[in-house]
Amino acid sequence: MPYVNIKLAGSVTKEQKKQIAKEITETLTKHAQKPANYTYIVFEEVAYEDWAIGGELLG
Repeated sequence: MPYVNIKLAGSVTKEQKKQIAKEITETLTKHAQKPANYTYIVFEEVAYEDWAIGGELLG
């Protein structure tokens, strides 16, 4: 049972999430032979001011 956790700085639309989830599920089914109905994907949207790269906040 695959569990995929996607963390994003900022946000994406519901339609973008649907497409991302579809493509990740298809990839796991095709390349890892994992059943689509047992593939779990969680989206975590993090505010830019709560995310830092290289010691600098993004927002």
